[in-house]
Amino acid sequence: RGGPTEARTGDVIHFQAVITDMTGEVRTDIPVNWSHSYTATDGMLGVAATGQINHQGSYVADIPGIHTITATAGAVSARHSFHAKSREVVQELELVGQGAENWYRTTDLWAFEGLDGRDYVITGSKVSGGYAFFYDVTDPTAPVKYDSIQVDARTVNDVKASPDGRYAVLSREGATNRRNGLVIVDMAIPSEPRVATVYENGITGGVHNMFADDDYLYALSDGDKYVIIDMTDIYKPEYVSEYNHPDSRIHDVWIANGLAFSSEWGTGVVVVDVGNGRWGGSPQNPVYVSSYPTPSGATHAAFPYYSEVTGKTYLFLGDEIMNRSGLAWAGYPRSMGSYAEQYNPATGVGGIPLVTRGYIQIIDFTDPENPEMVARYEVPEFGTHNMWVEDDVLYQAYYEGGVRMVDVSGELMGNLYTQGREISVFKSATPTGYTPNATMVWGVQPFKGHVFFADTNSGLWSVKMLPKSRPVSQ
Repeated sequence: RGGPTEARTGDVIHFQAVITDMTGEVRTDIPVNWSHSYTATDGMLGVAATGQINHQGSYVADIPGIHTITATAGAVSARHSFHAKSREVVQELELVGQGAENWYRTTDLWAFEGLDGRDYVITGSKVSGGYAFFYDVTDPTAPVKYDSIQVDARTVNDVKASPDGRYAVLSREGATNRRNGLVIVDMAIPSEPRVATVYENGITGGVHNMFADDDYLYALSDGDKYVIIDMTDIYKPEYVSEYNHPDSRIHDVWIANGLAFSSEWGTGVVVVDVGNGRWGGSPQNPVYVSSYPTPSGATHAAFPYYSEVTGKTYLFLGDEIMNRSGLAWAGYPRSMGSYAEQYNPATGVGGIPLVTRGYIQIIDFTDPENPEMVARYEVPEFGTHNMWVEDDVLYQAYYEGGVRMVDVSGELMGNLYTQGREISVFKSATPTGYTPNATMVWGVQPFKGHVFFADTNSGLWSVKMLPKSRPVSQ
């Protein structure tokens, strides 16, 4: 039962096998085997995998053509065929503005509306001497860098602003006194950011990432744990509690609906109740909920997303693998220099683009205690970094693969890349970048109809997806 006569690639279709005996009684004790076959459209040669079916009879087509689903129970079988057409979600992308940089590496970014009603972006940096930079992006076509704050750090890896715009926070790694910690910035007057305090209690080992709520800040400490800080008074922040998962290293933490999703490399994602309450947790008393290890063992970032259409909660987990060892394309030879060094015209070496690998693994997290891997987004030859999901679109910073927008509407299954779900791709690069003509997108955030992203080689960018053109009525 079930099955349309036509669908799009990427649509998940549910079939049901109903088995009856000689008396017409429905039998539920007979196992059913599912299979699928494919008839190519004219001119399609050398077709790889055409679709995917699971043991429950759910099927997703990867490519256009005639797909046939077969349910077999003993000596009897039933078939259903349908035509899958192209998803046709591609939209043109427009370059809107750029805050070009070439004397340091741009790290993460955060876009927000200030208390004065204007729009701002904060970026971090590497090899700059510990700077964070502040941009006015009220006019996205002309970002204006209007201020900077220098802190005692080798790297300002992460920057965040609270949802209410009251404060910002800058991470610190490699401080001269080795105490690191973080810097809290008063944003009461957004055009005049000023340091409120330096916070070091419990996080002196280096802060790589953070998550800012209005009342609480969640900050990593030395890749070992995250500390929860009361931000009621940003001039006197107070330690509240912490969570340290046993035998695990942490890279990132994201908070949604009172749950903390920490990305912990080989452990996978670890979910903790820090205010949801269903498991009795609060900021003062974090309570473990569940964890999910991924096959790659390289969980670097997590983003939870509730799909209103399906009623499912999906968890997007991103790898970070900073090499391509053992693959046919493994990167540039050492004789050409390294990514860490800018090009030296005297020696002719350096300024080499970095190569990465890894992909997005998508978990059905509707039941937090029983998560299930259902899909992935994997682009060959590139590696994922940070991401954002909003309004059924995945905004993915895919390092040297650029910034990529992907349709994640409806139920998800299989590899979104092969299903034609990519909407737009933009590969940022400039001849005057820190590493010239090399794309390396670090982070991305949709904001007020534009897509802001940071390329570690060339700075801040703003692009916009244009609406699909409509036929003109005659």
